[in-house]
Amino acid sequence: MVGAFIAFYLVFALFKLFVTAAGRRHRLLLSNVLPSSRELPHYGVLLPVHHEANMLRRLVARVSQLHYPREKLHVYILIEQDDEETLAAAAAIGLRVHGDGTRPQGPWGHVVVVVIPPGGPKTKPNAMNVAFPIVVADGCRYVTIYDAEDRPDPDQLLLSVSTFRLARRDVVCLQAELVFWNDDTNWVSALYWVGYKVHFRKFLPGLARLGLPVPLGGTSNHFRVNVLQEVALPGGLVWDPHNLTEDADLGARLAAAGYRVDLLASVTLEEAPISSRVVDKQQRRWKGGYLQTALVHSRRPFRSAAGMGLHRWLAFLLMTYGTPLTFLLNPLFLALSIAYFATGSTLIGDLFPAPVYYTATALLLVGNFGIMLELVQTTLSEAQQTKGRFGLLKYMFMAQVMWLWMSVSTYIAVFEMLTGKRGWHKTPHGHAESDDDLEPGLSLPVHVPQPRQPLSPQQHQALPPHQPVPQQQYQQPVQPQPVQQYRQQPVQPRPPVPVQPQQQPGDKPAVVLEFLTPGAQ
Repeated sequence: MVGAFIAFYLVFALFKLFVTAAGRRHRLLLSNVLPSSRELPHYGVLLPVHHEANMLRRLVARVSQLHYPREKLHVYILIEQDDEETLAAAAAIGLRVHGDGTRPQGPWGHVVVVVIPPGGPKTKPNAMNVAFPIVVADGCRYVTIYDAEDRPDPDQLLLSVSTFRLARRDVVCLQAELVFWNDDTNWVSALYWVGYKVHFRKFLPGLARLGLPVPLGGTSNHFRVNVLQEVALPGGLVWDPHNLTEDADLGARLAAAGYRVDLLASVTLEEAPISSRVVDKQQRRWKGGYLQTALVHSRRPFRSAAGMGLHRWLAFLLMTYGTPLTFLLNPLFLALSIAYFATGSTLIGDLFPAPVYYTATALLLVGNFGIMLELVQTTLSEAQQTKGRFGLLKYMFMAQVMWLWMSVSTYIAVFEMLTGKRGWHKTPHGHAESDDDLEPGLSLPVHVPQPRQPLSPQQHQALPPHQPVPQQQYQQPVQPQPVQQYRQQPVQPRPPVPVQPQQQPGDKPAVVLEFLTPGAQ
């Protein structure tokens, strides 16, 4: 049994090394928006939010900075019907609701709230399934997804259209690079940052170059709408509403249908976790989702292998089964090593005959040294290209601690799956943000009361005796529309509210880039 596990370690390590090496030679299809006389297509943007009223204002502001014709841009904010706080925040901004009869108007006419009815699971994929028929009805040729804390490049949609037009016909999805802006908050955010750097700059490019299935990220992936309809599940569901990593499952279905995924030369800034508690919840969802996706695509092995091709199917299973399995085995072999050196037990020594022992020792020493070298080299290379991240080097030596913590999360994820208690562990957003993060021009038009002007001495003298000084009336602030408006349809259209843009000071955080820790999605 020990020999079989060591053989798995060896195969998995060689696979990751081979893919990463291939990724170094990957070339992006396009790096700049190409001028074109062709008419731009309609583009849909899905923004699923849940209990994120604190993020809604910033999210709408950032997405509205996308450089795309407003008459062709369709932004859908997906909010659960019982999420009263987020619904109230949307009403306070003055966003219209899909189906309420209100005509698009004003600076936010391209943004619409889609209320997710009760009955299905309260998950991100279920919300997107509800909104997808609206995307199709609005004539969108392409659609993308952003999370609540995302800050996409303004030219991302234009670059996506240009890249799709240049790409081969079987490229139906483009994955933008995800970048953490708060990388230097602490050791947790620093390790996530360097992990995402390796993942998005080396591993995913390797998969794309080799034509292997790409486990998509949950955000900033751009799709051809007609292909999503083609690969939909029975009932027309594009995303599996019960899958914890619906993006990886969709990537597998695209591969099974003969399509490819490539990378987009654009960046979306994200917020990295800054606490071990958030890491635990996120890793439980990712590792449990990987196992779930692997089980789904191996229950009919001959059919799946025929659809993807045998080598692509085996590579996908190696990623989805192998990633959580490594985190399950790591603490076991660490415990065996500590016990052997502490006790010199012959029982433990007998588990490692000479071929197994030397292979395991090589993996322990060479493998861990190679990973640490990759982390340090990535940090140094990025530090030279950004505003300087040399201070993050010290955090790289905490990687083993992070991996052990992820192992604990993986064990919990397996327990939840076996007991049927698995759930969508949502990642909280906005803990490192404030309105000061918004650049001038990104803030939403929020009413600012006019200050009261004092009366001049001449005005005082002109007042009749014993008459109180008149108070200049403040302009009444915008009153939020009642949440019930989002539940009763149709309703009377609201008149446009005269507002003034408010500029928020603040510098843009340093642009940093990301990856995922070894084995993480």
